[in-house]
Amino acid sequence: MVGFARRHNLAVVQRRVEPADSLNFFPTPPWGGRAFAEHVALPLLGAGRNDAIGQPSAGEGHLAEPLRETFPAIRCADIKDYGVGYPVADFLGEDDWSDCDWIFENPPFPLAMAFARKAITMARRGAAMLVRTQWLHGPRRYRLFQEFPPYLIAYYTERLPMHKGRWEPKGKTSTDYAWVCWRHGHEPRPPFWIPPGQRKALTMPDDVARFARPAPALIEGEAA
Repeated sequence: MVGFARRHNLAVVQRRVEPADSLNFFPTPPWGGRAFAEHVALPLLGAGRNDAIGQPSAGEGHLAEPLRETFPAIRCADIKDYGVGYPVADFLGEDDWSDCDWIFENPPFPLAMAFARKAITMARRGAAMLVRTQWLHGPRRYRLFQEFPPYLIAYYTERLPMHKGRWEPKGKTSTDYAWVCWRHGHEPRPPFWIPPGQRKALTMPDDVARFARPAPALIEGEAA
């Protein structure tokens, strides 16, 4: 499909230096994307394996490439060049993503509202945002949810460790995350809990080689 990125060798991420302005870059553990595809996107959202998927804030591919294992037609971009071959594009600018059936995204936390609104209105079938559960609260989100009621909220039963600027394969966190999902033309359904054991079951032997890179020792309390 024209405009959809091909598979990249993400071992190059081991050699890159984190930019001073990381644009709220908190990479998704690769197993988290696989768990979303297996337990949420396919069976609950009704996404098809041949659907066109958008990942407009793809970073180094920690979410995009595991999703590509299920959805080969995935279009990736980011506002910054992270050295893995994705086009540089500003999703909140003039970019047109209406060629996507779905937009699945771990958005920059301060811009999650704007990302959600554009994704919902632009993707043909629906969208899903990976956010901290605290994002579900507050008057601004209340207004968004009144205008666009989520079809599904899918919580991770086990914690999804995210760290600023890099993926820590053995990282820990006290923060909870969930996918807030919209599916056009369908009534909301009850929340869903992604079952435990996904970190062990869906971490692949080559994930460290593909997605990790040398980084300073984890600082207590640094987790997202």
